[in-house]
Order: sequence, then structure tokens, then C-alpha cells
Amino acid sequence: MIGLRGIPATYGGVERAVEELAAHLAGRGHDVTVYARNAYSEPGRTEFREVSIKRLPQINTKHLEAASHTFIALMHALLRRQFDVIHLHATGPGAMAPLARIARVPVVVTIQGLDWRREKWGKGARVVLQLASRMAARSPNRAIVVSRELQRYYRDELGAPTSYIPNGVKPETPPPDLATLDLEHDSYILFLGRLVPEKHVHTLIRAYRRVEGQTPLVIAGPGTHSPGYIAEIVKLAQQDDRVRIIGPQYGREKAWLLHNARVFIQPSSIEGLPIALLEALAAGCFPVVSAIPENLEPVTVDHTQLGISFPVGDEAALARALQGAIDHPDRAGTGACLSEHVRREYDWASIAVRTEALYRDVLSRSSARPPAVAEDADSDLQALPQFDLAR
Repeated sequence: MIGLRGIPATYGGVERAVEELAAHLAGRGHDVTVYARNAYSEPGRTEFREVSIKRLPQINTKHLEAASHTFIALMHALLRRQFDVIHLHATGPGAMAPLARIARVPVVVTIQGLDWRREKWGKGARVVLQLASRMAARSPNRAIVVSRELQRYYRDELGAPTSYIPNGVKPETPPPDLATLDLEHDSYILFLGRLVPEKHVHTLIRAYRRVEGQTPLVIAGPGTHSPGYIAEIVKLAQQDDRVRIIGPQYGREKAWLLHNARVFIQPSSIEGLPIALLEALAAGCFPVVSAIPENLEPVTVDHTQLGISFPVGDEAALARALQGAIDHPDRAGTGACLSEHVRREYDWASIAVRTEALYRDVLSRSSARPPAVAEDADSDLQALPQFDLAR
């Protein structure tokens, strides 16, 4: 598994998805290795939940972090020649699939979203990521997409066939009250996610100013190479004392926030299949979501949309949606229905079975691989300059 920051997952949706998929595959008897970036993984840790961890370096810049680590990890994996399948995660890393194909090692790519549409990228980066999205779909032995909308896009816009296997959710047992959070059960609106422009936290705070009453807005999550945007969010929050920015929350704190929120809000302009939303729904939260297909997909049960949706970026409509959600007469019933739906449809055990079947199909169709090299080729990547891509 290559392309993520690392496990244990303490950061984003890709990390949580890979941790659960890898652990479930390991539980089914497979030998799974996750490549982790030095900057995000614990020094000295070599295993987690029966999954092997290999830490390697990266270039710590917004544009080169993922690409540099993916290239180093992929070269390392190809040199070792001990893997049956290499699984690349996300669009940028997936664009490097041709290197594995040249080396005749079966490669699978999971596309988590249309990354080139993310608002944090400049024009040049968007062009590169748009090209990468085409390569990620066309160059591996098999491309996986995590939502029906992504499958439709790649089929209709690019003519590229993909396999639909969604992200899953790991239901958490609600922990007891946590005094450290200074919040009460069923008393707050919760945003949980990365603080980046495409999540539209700025739109959320502006819209929330129009909401009547004292129901606090709690914003939890880390930033991602976006200090200017974080400063904007903090400045907006300071104009309304009902807004609380509490930083990234993990483990028991995150589980408590999800199980005790009155409303969960997802105002984003782009998603793949948002794991934070799946986690909120599994916890029984009443959802307010922007009306993009990737957000509407998990809140639709038997062709009926539940919760409340609003047009992306429309502050007035979002304010009305939040007010309506706070006062909704059947919040508990809606939350219970969605919780049952998500726990059934987005179960990691069945997702692992489907992924394993896809791996086996890829292996059955792949040509023979080159013979394995000696185990000592693992020594600090010293053999990298001698790797002959022409073969």
C-alpha cells in the first residue's frame, strides 16, 4: 500500500481507509505492507494491527511531499520484488502506476476523488493533477473508484472503465462524557475534517452567523499546507463567540464528538466518498450536506434522500438548512435510519473481500513477473540507481 501518509491513521480519510483495508486483509491471512512517510509515522514502529510498516522519507513541501515519497516507496517495492500486488492510493500516486507496469508487477490504483478540482491548487498544479487523473485510471491493471459518481465521471468523461469499491466505516463505541471538551450531549453543530478551502469552512462560518439561538458551532480538524486559509478561518470565528475551533481530534475525543452532536455539517465543494461523513452517519448524526453527488450518495436510502442538503457555496441556503436541522422534529429517527444503512452498506469486512477478489482477478490476468532479487536489496535504497526501468 503506497500513497498515504502512514498508519496508525491520525490525519485524513485516505489514511483511515488504508488502515482498515490493510488490517482486514491481514486478518484474512495476507502479508500486507504499508509504506509510511517519515514525517507522519512513529519512529521505530514496524507493525500495526498485523500490518507491516516501512518508513521512508519525503520532500516536505505542498507540491512534492506525496510525489517524492510515492516515487521512493515504489522504487523500494519494485526492487524488493516480494509483493504480488502493489496498491497505489489517490490520484497523484496513481499516476506512477506505469513504473510498476514496466517492471511487470501487477498494480492497482484507488482513486479517492477528482483532486485537480481542489481549490487549494494553483493553475499549474491543477493541469498536472488532471493529467494524473487520466493516467491513474488508464495505466494500472485495475482502477478502483470509491463512489458511483466517480465511476460515472471516468466512464462518461474519459471512457475509462473502473471498479466501484467504496470506502468503509468503522463504528465506534460511544465513550463516556469527556469533561475536557466542555460540551453537552445533543447541544452543538459539528464540522469534522481538514481545514482546506474545498471544505468551505469559511462559507459555513459566514452562514452560521444567520442562525438564531445559542447552539454552538464546533470546528474540529487539522490544516494541510494552508496557513493563510487557517488564518482566515480563525479571523472569521473570532467575530462570533458561538464558534469554537478545537483543532484535530482523534480516538475517544473524536468518537465522543460524533456520538453527541446535534447536527453534522459537510459543506464541501469536492469529495470522493467522505469518510468523516460516513463516520458521522454511523454514529447516528443528523446530516446537513452540500448537494454534490458524493455527499448525497451515502445519505440516500432506497432512492430517498435523508437529512438536509443545500447548494454549494450558498450562505443563505446553508443558514436555513442549519436552522431547520437544529429544530428538525425527527432528527433521532433520521439518524437511526442512516446509521443502520451506513453500517450495512459500507462495512470494511465485505469491502476487504471485494478488494481481495479484485487482486486475485488481476493476478490471474497478469503475465509472469521477473525473478525476485536478494533480500539485501532493501539496504537504504542503495540499489536504486542501478534499477533498469527498460526491462
